[in-house]
Amino acid sequence: MTIDEAARLRLFEAARHSWGEDQASTLMAGLAPPSIDWTQLATKADLADLEARMDLKIEARISALETRMLERITAQTRAIMLSMVASNATLVGLVFATVRLGS
Repeated sequence: MTIDEAARLRLFEAARHSWGEDQASTLMAGLAPPSIDWTQLATKADLADLEARMDLKIEARISALETRMLERITAQTRAIMLSMVASNATLVGLVFATVRLGS
């Protein structure tokens, strides 16, 4: 059964006649507007299913982010270590050259 504005007005008038203006207004304020499609409202089961799907998506994204961060940290650490080895090798070479030239 579709409830239109005319049906809502008839209900309001009947409630106002029986209970008075304030009670009729309270009743109408508590009723959903006719534009709501009750078949499209989410149930608790719908919300639980959505929560489970969102948890899986978030977990997958966090896992992918962790993997990317670990790869970048590994590459950065490798670059720093190689730079330090090259720097130390250069320093050792300079020390040996200085010692040879000084003798």
